[in-house]
Amino acid sequence: MSLIQEVKDGQIVDNKTDTTSKKTSGSDLGEDQFLQLLVAQMQYQDPLEPTSNTEWVAQMATFSMVESVNNMNTAMQEQSANSLVGKYVIINTTDSSGNATYIKGKVDYVTKQNGEVKLSVADGLYSLDELDTVADQEYYEGSVMANELEQMISLLPQVDNLTVGDEGLVKSARELYDKMTDTQKQFVDQSSLQKLIELETRMNALKATEFSGKVKALPSEEELTQASGETLAGYRKQLKEAREYYDNLTDAQKEKVDEGDVETLEKLEEALDNMGKTSAGKTDSDTDADAETENGGAEESGSTDEVADILKKILEELQKE
Repeated sequence: MSLIQEVKDGQIVDNKTDTTSKKTSGSDLGEDQFLQLLVAQMQYQDPLEPTSNTEWVAQMATFSMVESVNNMNTAMQEQSANSLVGKYVIINTTDSSGNATYIKGKVDYVTKQNGEVKLSVADGLYSLDELDTVADQEYYEGSVMANELEQMISLLPQVDNLTVGDEGLVKSARELYDKMTDTQKQFVDQSSLQKLIELETRMNALKATEFSGKVKALPSEEELTQASGETLAGYRKQLKEAREYYDNLTDAQKEKVDEGDVETLEKLEEALDNMGKTSAGKTDSDTDADAETENGGAEESGSTDEVADILKKILEELQKE
């Protein structure tokens, strides 16, 4: 079976559609093109002046050299791909819509698909041509953590809409940033970091304002000292909650608190403590007094019984007489 290749205007016409053949551009010549050219030359040579055996050998040697170079390139690609297993990489590829996107992850394994070496990254297969960056673990983790931090900050409300209920999210974002190394922090977008700082400043002011509201809701010192029973128990609970709230504030939040509010809380706590001491002293005195009363009553009762016994004996003696 002979191989026939169409030649038009001195140029080889390629009518075949071969998805496995290598694509060339410019002046590059692949294996298939070189072989087609060689066959065409053999087919259309001048029968009166045929190509010499020496020339055929030289061309075959050239073809063998091209094939060897291609095989060497393929082997080098496979070796390079195998060395990436376990490494953190960034793949520059396109999504289903044709938009450029970046895939980040660790190379799980290397495989061949339709004769092409593929890298398995994040459950997808990508060619070596799509490899953008090979990173060490710190670089990769910094990139991932920075992306996670920026997404977390983007979910937070704007400064003017921030409430005390958002404190947990703001705190989590700060903790994630503080865990990053200096190198990893360089990946964080400065606009996102600036938003986080502004949110923290606003949160400090909101917490200080809420503490001030709790102090204003407390009783006056006069109301506290005159209260008793359930009312006093309620005041005691309010004071405890205000103290716990203040103690749980960060140093930055305490700096925003009005010193007068802290002084008010401390005075009320001192008044309550003094009430407790007075009550304890009064209770001891009352107990002693009650004990004395009981003893006196017992003594009086004993004296009455003795008189009754004497009178009874006198009455018995009179009856005998």
